[in-house]
Amino acid sequence: MNFDRESTMARGPGWEERRNARADAADRWERRAGEWAALDLARHVFGADVEARLAGWPARAPFRGLLALRVPFHSLADHRRREQVFLLLAGRDPVVSRIPFLYVFEPAPVRIPS
Repeated sequence: MNFDRESTMARGPGWEERRNARADAADRWERRAGEWAALDLARHVFGADVEARLAGWPARAPFRGLLALRVPFHSLADHRRREQVFLLLAGRDPVVSRIPFLYVFEPAPVRIPS
């Protein structure tokens, strides 16, 4: 299979597929901007110890990515309250609201000093 990043064609045995390299790159950067903005919001809501991982999604899908946020976990009630605040802010943010992510909140245990 021939695959050249700069070419607009990908060729394989008996088939060819047209793709728009600039549109693909723009889509990746738009998702990345959404990831960074969502990470900033999550750090505002959950604290500085938030980590984010973005898994891409096909552009034709209703969601543009799976964004896993590893957040500090204190109690279930506190976590759910913060999760609701995050989703409310994400829905109102001009960057994050444009990019439909599927959010996964992973609890990170908080160490209590002894």
